[in-house]
Amino acid sequence: MTKFENRCTACEGRFGLVYHQHWGLRFCRKACKDNFLAKIAEDRSRIRKWLGCLVARRRRHLVA
Repeated sequence: MTKFENRCTACEGRFGLVYHQHWGLRFCRKACKDNFLAKIAEDRSRIRKWLGCLVARRRRHLVA
């Protein structure tokens, strides 16, 4: 393993005796994992919101 593979995905902290995983990503603490997942959920909801606006706008143009 290289130096960077041995670090937390979220905060780049070192691992202790226990590390937490999510889809191949490793985190040094459960809090890092939870914060990362919350950020991803927020980003996904923002994308869904934008895609919803684009679909609604396109439907208005097609109907008119």
